[in-house]
Amino acid sequence: MRYEWKPYLIYSNKKTLAKGDILFSQGNKSSGFYYLAKGKMSIQLLSEDGKERIIDYVIDGYLLGQEGITEKPYSTTAVCDSDVSLYYFSAETFTKICKEHPEANKIFMNILIYNIRSLVETIRMINKPFEQQMAYYFVQLYQKNNKSPFSISQNSLAKYIGTSRVTIYKIMQKWLNENIIVRKGHMIHILDLNNLKALYIRDNAELSL
Repeated sequence: MRYEWKPYLIYSNKKTLAKGDILFSQGNKSSGFYYLAKGKMSIQLLSEDGKERIIDYVIDGYLLGQEGITEKPYSTTAVCDSDVSLYYFSAETFTKICKEHPEANKIFMNILIYNIRSLVETIRMINKPFEQQMAYYFVQLYQKNNKSPFSISQNSLAKYIGTSRVTIYKIMQKWLNENIIVRKGHMIHILDLNNLKALYIRDNAELSL
């Protein structure tokens, strides 16, 4: 699904933001959605108890803020993890694209369904042991990038999983010793993807018994 929306960029307006900027905030009324052409963004959720949690990362070639076509409040906050280039699509523009390119609606819906399923799975993982959450997240990053290595900081991992950097460090060291991953600075090379998958798939299977 990566880059599938790229052919429709001719209908959009380009927007650039700097690292740390907020694209949209949870609770704010939406008016459209975005295609990330360059850079990285984190998707954050503010819980009822006031805790902020990263629930997803978006890299170039993917859409974000799709609920914007409904013009209802955004359910999450999107923060730039780097300087980014985006393309904005209003609800009206989306309707025009679908009229001129009927296949666009199917592409959009497939991406939306994928994102919803990913969000549901991420929420299901929130209360799992930290190692299983981290394994799930690494697999998602690998699949989104279609490759290894990828870049991620211990601070970002801690915020995603909801734990301390000390815990992240211990898990990373365990995986390094088990030859599951190799780390070079912020770059993570996955050596044993199947082992990472087994860490959280096995747990899910045991819960369903």
